Amino acid sequence: MRTPSSRVCSLALAASLAIASATCGGDDATRPDADLGPALAVGPPATIDATIQPPATAPDREVWDPSRQPRVTVKDASGNPVAGVVVTASIASGSGRLQGTPTATTGSNGVARFGDLGIAGTGPHLVRFTAGSATVASAGVTLSPLPASATTGSWDPPVSWDIVPLHLSLLPTGKLLAWGKYEAGTTAMAQPRLWNPATGPPSSARSLPAADMLFCSGHTLMADGRLMVSGGHYDDDRGLRKTNIFDPVSETWVSGLPTMAQGRWYPTVTTLADGRLVTVAGRDSASNVVLVPEIWEAGKWVRLPGASLTLPYYPYQFLAPNGKVFYAGERVQARWLDVDVVTAKGRGKWSTTTALKHLWRFNRDYGSAVMYETGKVLVVGGGGHPSRSTPDARSPTPTATAETIDLNLTKPAWKSTDPMQVARRHLNATILPDGQVLVTGGTSAPGFNTLSGAVRAAELWNPQTGQWTQLAANSVDRVYHAVSLLLPDGTVLHGASGDAADLNGQLYPARRSHEIFRPPYLFMGARPTVTSLSKTTVGYGETFTVSTPNAAQITQVRWIRLGSVTHAFDASQRANTLAFSPASGSVRVTTPANARRAPPGHYMLFLLNRNGVPSVGRVVRVQ
Repeated sequence: MRTPSSRVCSLALAASLAIASATCGGDDATRPDADLGPALAVGPPATIDATIQPPATAPDREVWDPSRQPRVTVKDASGNPVAGVVVTASIASGSGRLQGTPTATTGSNGVARFGDLGIAGTGPHLVRFTAGSATVASAGVTLSPLPASATTGSWDPPVSWDIVPLHLSLLPTGKLLAWGKYEAGTTAMAQPRLWNPATGPPSSARSLPAADMLFCSGHTLMADGRLMVSGGHYDDDRGLRKTNIFDPVSETWVSGLPTMAQGRWYPTVTTLADGRLVTVAGRDSASNVVLVPEIWEAGKWVRLPGASLTLPYYPYQFLAPNGKVFYAGERVQARWLDVDVVTAKGRGKWSTTTALKHLWRFNRDYGSAVMYETGKVLVVGGGGHPSRSTPDARSPTPTATAETIDLNLTKPAWKSTDPMQVARRHLNATILPDGQVLVTGGTSAPGFNTLSGAVRAAELWNPQTGQWTQLAANSVDRVYHAVSLLLPDGTVLHGASGDAADLNGQLYPARRSHEIFRPPYLFMGARPTVTSLSKTTVGYGETFTVSTPNAAQITQVRWIRLGSVTHAFDASQRANTLAFSPASGSVRVTTPANARRAPPGHYMLFLLNRNGVPSVGRVVRVQ
C-alpha cells in the first residue's frame, strides 16, 4: 500500500520485468502512475554506504570542494534505497569541530548529498554518518594547520614597469591603463601604458600616446566603461582645461572633445546615477584654486556657479543613496552637492549640517576614503603637513584615526571606529571582496613626504568589529604617488611612488614597479568557482543566474566597481552586497534597486563562502 508521505518512496514491480521505478516527494517528486501494479513497501534504514568520501587531506576550516563533499546511500534490510531519510554527519574521531550543514536528506535513489562540510581542527579525523539506527564512518581526513599567510596575507616580489604607474585604472577588458609624470631618465612626459596581465609583464605594455600630459588629472570609469580624464599637467600646481576619454574597446583616445571652463590639476571626477560626471576642485593654469564644479552632460562641460567652494586637492567624493554627491573630506566639514538645483547664485548647491563635521578636527590631507558598502563610508589617516593649503586646522603629525558614516540614515553623522595600528599619510584604502578594507603604504612621519617614516606593513579593517589587523609587510617604501588597486583575481596591486621632487628640488625615489598583495582569504582553502553568467549586462532590480558548482556553499555575493586610483584616493571603486538565493548548480543574484545605490558601469562580481574566500571576479555591467 502506498503512503502519501513525501518522505516515503514506493517501488512498483513491473509484471514482465524485474525493474523498480521510484517516486519521491520534494524536488524529485514524480506523479504516481495508477497502472504500476502492486507496491512493495520499503523498510527502515538498515545500511549506509559512503559513496563519495571526504578529501584524504584538507586545510583546517576549508570548505571542501564540491567534488569531495560526502555522498552516502541509505538502504533497507532488503537492499532497497530509502528516500526521504535525514542523514546526520558528526565527528567520529578527532578533536576538531564539524562545520557546515550537518544534515542531508536522501532522494528517490536513497542518496544524500552534503554540500558545504569542512572541519575546524588539525590532525586525523573520521566523519560519522547516521540515519536512524544505521551508521557508517568515513575514510580518514588528515587536517593541516593553516599557513601564517592565512592571517597576515603575503606579498609577491616587485615587478618592474617602464614608468611610475601613479595613475592606474582597471578597464572592463581586464587590462590596466597607467601613466606617470616622466619617461625614465628624462623630463619628457610619460606616455600612458596599456598592460594586459594575461599576456606578459608590465614591461611589455603598449604605449598609447595621449595628446596632453595627463599627470595630476582626475579620472574615473564612465557608465559605458570608457575612462574619463579631467584636466592634467600644465606645470606644477597648474592644470589643463583638456578633456580626454579612453575607449577600452578600440584602445584609442577620443579626439576633439570640449574643454572645461578652467584648467584642473588634482581634481576628482565622480560618476552620477544617470551617467553624467562631475569634476570638482583642483588648480587652474594660473595656479588659482578652482572653486566652481563642472558637470559633463550632453557631451560637454557645464559650470555649476551656485556651488562655488574652496576644496583642497583630490576631494573624497561619492554618489550617495539620495542621489547627491557626498564630499567626505579631506576638510573637517563634510557636505552634499546637488548638481541640478538652481538658486539665485546659479545652478548647483552645497549643503551641510553640524552632524557632518568630522570628529577629528584637523584636515585629513593625503588620507584616504572608501564607500565599502551601500552608502557607508570610511575615512582614515591623513594630516601631518602643517603648510597644507586648506581653510581648516592642520595637524603637525599624521593620524591613525578613522571614522565612518552611514548615508542611508535620515540624519547621518560621523562615528569613531578603531584607529589603525600605525598613523600614516599617503596611504591607499582598497575595498576587498570579503567586505573588509585594506590599507597599504604611506608614511607615519610629519612633513609632506618624509621617507624615513615609510610604513610597509599593511592593515585590514573589519567593518563588523571596527578592528584593525596588522598584515604582512611589502619590500619597497611606497609613499607619495603610491597606488593600490583590486584585481579580478582578488589580489591587490600596490605600486608606484615618487616621480616628483621635494620643495628643494630633490627628487623622491621613483618606484617604477608594483607588488602584488595576496590577502589572507587566498590561503584558507578551495575557492568557489563561477562557470557562467546568464547575462553580463543587467538592469537595476534585475535577477540573473550565476552558474557555480559551489551553490550550496555560497554565503555572500558582492560586487565592486572597477577601480581608478591616484594620489591616495580611488574615485571609481565602491561596493554593494547583493541579495541572492541558491538553486541547484547556481545562485540567483539580484542587482541593487536603483543607480543611486550603484552608479552605472562595470563591476567585479564575487561569490564568497563562509570563510570569506571569494571566487575570481566576473565583470558585469549595470545600466
